[in-house]
Amino acid sequence: MNQSEINTNLLSLALRDGRGSRQKPIFWLGAGCSFHDGVPLSNALLSELVPSVGFWGSPQYVFDQRFEKLTPLQRVELLQGSMNKPLKADSPYHDLTHILREGFADIVFTFNIDHLLEDALQSAGLVFETDYSVIDVPKTNATYVADLLQQPSAPRIRIVKLHGDYRHGINYMTSKEISEYNPHILELVRRYSQSMAVVCGYSFFHLNVLTAFSRNGGPLYYANMSFPDAPMVLSLISMRDGRVIDGELGKFEVLMKSLRSSLA
Repeated sequence: MNQSEINTNLLSLALRDGRGSRQKPIFWLGAGCSFHDGVPLSNALLSELVPSVGFWGSPQYVFDQRFEKLTPLQRVELLQGSMNKPLKADSPYHDLTHILREGFADIVFTFNIDHLLEDALQSAGLVFETDYSVIDVPKTNATYVADLLQQPSAPRIRIVKLHGDYRHGINYMTSKEISEYNPHILELVRRYSQSMAVVCGYSFFHLNVLTAFSRNGGPLYYANMSFPDAPMVLSLISMRDGRVIDGELGKFEVLMKSLRSSLA
């Protein structure tokens, strides 16, 4: 048994132990989680949205200059071709939905701006605002986000879309927008990231996230195809008793299927 398999088993035990308690692991989802369903990763997305030749600067720089000038409606029109993907029958979001529905986890923070997780919840028969809630951070007054997340009444399952939803045109996509959170959101991320964190398909690409994510707290499970090599990410993992799940098991679709099977 290799280290990724050992860490996956430890995560499964943590999810099982947390069920029925107030100490459940919290999921943090990045672009790699939606790749299986056809949403492109960051570099591929830029290649779809930025001309391949005839510009000065990097693709991200050109995207920033263009995107910052767009209205919300124009942002929707630009992004919908890349983001509006149908949920596949074997989507890993179905497995995550099962994990949430069965009470092994309650809260998911996502940096993605697609709607695949919501589609999976609806596909499982869960009802919006009865079984689960969605907090779209860029659309919500920052002072109210924590209240919405912490309210004692149902629904139990809560999805926090930290960077918004492409369908609303109000999202965090440019380098400037992902450089720093509003102080209220920074404190929210810092507080909730102190719980046991399961980071999937995300490499801490955003400066605002890397700055806000707590350096102390419960173990941090980092699941990605590639073992992290960025010093800042490795520092964060080491400070949080990090447990890396890489290779085949690091794929979101493989990890979710493995966890669902082990929790059955």
